[in-house]
Amino acid sequence: MKHNDGSFTYEIQYTKAADRFFNSHEDVRGQYEAAINELLTGDHPEKVDVKRIKGKRGEYYRIKLGGYRVIYTVINGTIVVISTLLAGSRGDVYKKMSGMK
Repeated sequence: MKHNDGSFTYEIQYTKAADRFFNSHEDVRGQYEAAINELLTGDHPEKVDVKRIKGKRGEYYRIKLGGYRVIYTVINGTIVVISTLLAGSRGDVYKKMSGMK
């Protein structure tokens, strides 16, 4: 899904695992996309509960959406690509992350 706010373009991509979760949780997908939009183009990005995940190679971040966590990374280029890696309940996401490189 591509977004253009006039000054730059960003794209949100989903891994199969994240897409499967969001297919059965469309309300959480909407919250996630709104949170990314607020972070990148909004007036109050500080309202989004996002933190860098420590101890992993690479730059992984998590957004907290109620009882769910969404893990993503940012790839810079001519457009900003938000690569959504995992989504799910708090316990499930962090367990699955242990297998990620």
